[in-house]
Formats: sequence, structure tokens, C-alpha cells
Amino acid sequence: MSARERILGRVRSAVSHAVDAAPAFAPAARRADFAAFAERLASAGGEAHGPFATSELGARVAERCRAWSGGGRVLASTAARARLGDGPWGAIPRDAAPQSFADVSVAIFAGAFGVAENGAVGLDGREAAPRVLPVLCERLILLLDARAIVPELHAAFAALPEGALAQHHFTFLAGPSKTADIEGALVLGAHGPRELAVFTFDPAER
Repeated sequence: MSARERILGRVRSAVSHAVDAAPAFAPAARRADFAAFAERLASAGGEAHGPFATSELGARVAERCRAWSGGGRVLASTAARARLGDGPWGAIPRDAAPQSFADVSVAIFAGAFGVAENGAVGLDGREAAPRVLPVLCERLILLLDARAIVPELHAAFAALPEGALAQHHFTFLAGPSKTADIEGALVLGAHGPRELAVFTFDPAER
């Protein structure tokens, strides 16, 4: 046996490789209400409104669309239009070329849930179709059931809609598009929507 092998043998005999299993994850106690969600979303550059009664939601969103669109195109998903009723929005054409959405001023989708920890809204890939629209639109509006706000991301993954991960994508959106250079200058809308608003509603309030 060489000197090297003797040294390594002594090292192996002196070192224990037993490692205790990690304890079960215990999430920190966090609030899961509209106020906590709105605060975090504001810090990410977005804005939260509500919760509104379902009868009031359409008028509130229409008001924001008129202010934001400047007469440009406003498109809403099927789920969003079912929630909002009639308004200044049209249906999203499903077979249009991706580049045809470059002139959309406002796009409206229904979020799956909100995350109070970081102000993010989960957007199911089945809802965000075509998937280029939430990126190409100038401004983005997300509708959110106020009861579907979870405290943190672990709870969010547990709350994923059935079959969500079998789709092409599931996106967490926290505020508008943003980037910052090495000097810390924050730019909103660099490669996506310039503004994002979340309108929450309470189905119990008619």
C-alpha cells in the first residue's frame, strides 16, 4: 500500500458521511389578503384595484381601458369577457399571425391566483392564448378573484389548476416588464407591457 493510499484510508475512516435528512418545509406565516398582495405588486411597479362587486367590475375595467387605449385595440380572453360582459374590448382572434398583435393597446386575461409574497399573478397557458399577446400588448390587465390570493409561492404551486403543467407554459407576472442597467436605472416596458393592473373582484358581492 502506498503512502497516498494510507493517507486517504485514514481520511475516509475519520470522516463521517452521514447526513441528517432535511426537515419538512415549514413556510413562514404570511398574510394572504388583498392589502398584502397590493402592497407587493405596487413595489414591483404594478397596481391593484378592488375588490369590486361583480356587477361593478366591468365598468371599472372599461374605464381603465379607455384611459389606457388611446383609441387603440383592446382584446380580452373568453374567460375575461364572460366575467366583464360587454365593453370596449373585442375577442382575441385565435388564428392570427403573432405579429398582428403588435398594435394591441390593452390585453385582458383572467388570472388563476395571486401571490401575496411578491405580488405575482399566475397566468395559465390555456388562458394566455396566443402566448405572444401578454408580451406584445402595450398594457396588460389581469382579473383576479380576491379569494384566490395565496400567501407565498409554495402555496401557489400547490394551487396550480389541474393540468396546468401539461400545457406549454404557466407564467407568474409581477408588475410590468422592467430591466435595470449596472447603474441601477430602472426602465419599465423594456421588453413587454409598460403597465400592468390587476382588478380583483369578490363573487360574493353582486
